[in-house]
Amino acid sequence: MNPSVRAWLLLGVTLLLGISIGVLGAGALQERRVARVNDIRRPGGFVEHVQAVIQPTSDSQWAKLRPYVESTATHNVTMRHIHDSSMHAALDSMRAQLNPMLDERQRERLARFVPGRAGRPAPHGGPAGRGPRGGGPRRAEDDRAPQAPRP
Repeated sequence: MNPSVRAWLLLGVTLLLGISIGVLGAGALQERRVARVNDIRRPGGFVEHVQAVIQPTSDSQWAKLRPYVESTATHNVTMRHIHDSSMHAALDSMRAQLNPMLDERQRERLARFVPGRAGRPAPHGGPAGRGPRGGGPRRAEDDRAPQAPRP
């Protein structure tokens, strides 16, 4: 094999290998971040996380700190619910205002980007009813459209 061809082939393989490792590594890091956030968001997760970060020196120290940490956890949940409700109301209002001005395909794309409250596209007339967090099952066509960030 010609040395020039061998060098280009080696360079190409190295480039593809580097891209593959980068993509897989970024995906794994993102998955770990999401798992950590979800762990903190579960009931009691914030309190456990703060306890692990502080590493109280005794049970009596933790007993003094815990009410403040639990109060903050409760406040955080309340604030997240308020924010989620406000954000969903704003998105519902936008969807209701835009729907009459859009054609069918545009409404479908908007519904995938800004899903209805139950995770399904909103009806053409406006907002949908609020359903369980996370909505319904994902469809293959959902992967082709930009997704709205989930709270």
